[in-house]
Amino acid sequence: MPLLRGCDFPDTLLYHPDSHLWFAPSGDGRYRVGVTQFGIALSGEILLFTPKPVGALMDAGRSFGLLEAGKTVFPVKTPFAARLAEANPALDPSARSMNREPFAAWLVTLQPSGEIPPGALLPWPEAQPEIEKIMDRYAFRDLADFSAPLFHEDNRDF
Repeated sequence: MPLLRGCDFPDTLLYHPDSHLWFAPSGDGRYRVGVTQFGIALSGEILLFTPKPVGALMDAGRSFGLLEAGKTVFPVKTPFAARLAEANPALDPSARSMNREPFAAWLVTLQPSGEIPPGALLPWPEAQPEIEKIMDRYAFRDLADFSAPLFHEDNRDF
């Protein structure tokens, strides 16, 4: 499994670097979605996840749920048009398991409702350079010594 600055990035997954999400193809055209270890480090400890209702339709760039970390709430957005097929019941009422097992504690399963735009989901070798640029922007040298930024200082979406 590739390791980048103390964060695991399984090479069996696809990534959307800007949103810090991983996508696991399920074989039936759906994708199980979760937050990368790096994304969790940026947000601070994840406490709650509130998904939209199963069956909800979202355009690309629209939220499929909200993550709460401390006193901050982040919309979690899909990079492609989709229908929310399933929400992870294990994250209700607490999503704290995401902090310990980011690749086991998935958020939702999305069913694309059209073609996925080219470059929206990247295999690890293509995602790595963009993830490294984002890590550099946050002065993220290693997971072990990183402190999450105060998000009021950086208004980028999660």
